[in-house]
Amino acid sequence: LKMPEPTPQEHVYGVSKWSDLGYSTIDMLYLRPVRWFHQNVVERLRGPAYPYYHRKFGPVKTIDQCEIQDQVCFYEAEMAFLREKRIDTMIVEILHDRLTRCIAYEGRIDALDKCAKEKDALFESHTNWYQKYGEMGVPHSCIDAYMKQKHLMIWMRRHPEVDLKGWAIEREYENKAKEYIKSIPMPMEIR
Repeated sequence: LKMPEPTPQEHVYGVSKWSDLGYSTIDMLYLRPVRWFHQNVVERLRGPAYPYYHRKFGPVKTIDQCEIQDQVCFYEAEMAFLREKRIDTMIVEILHDRLTRCIAYEGRIDALDKCAKEKDALFESHTNWYQKYGEMGVPHSCIDAYMKQKHLMIWMRRHPEVDLKGWAIEREYENKAKEYIKSIPMPMEIR
């Protein structure tokens, strides 16, 4: 589906002979060559139309693949890191909105059971975001994230028994919340 091109403002001939002469001169000297060049050169060389919202970025080397003095590679890796951080942040925000909507729809009492999938997805994505970007300080770069990832992998190799995701603590909190909700006296119709 191709969007129609906007039509230029048409000159109305016959109103004034001086405006007709001026418009004809401008059209002959400036507008006609530009239109010809656009129709015969630019349109033929232009590739297929590509919607901006489906933009695909080419593969970029990560910071560990860059050569030591390659400043262009450093810059590309930094921009790719910032783009990935924005995308990951948006994903966490979207999952948070989904959980909030589910809780609002199901009610606070039934939300622990009926919104478990959304809650687990948010918990997982928030944990992954925090492991990748959390506690690095304000001016951080992809080098800081790479060093954090390296140190985390070394620490995980030395301490394999530790649950870094925190699933055990999360499940314990959910069980306590369920027990607390069950202990609240309710009218007979709701039970």
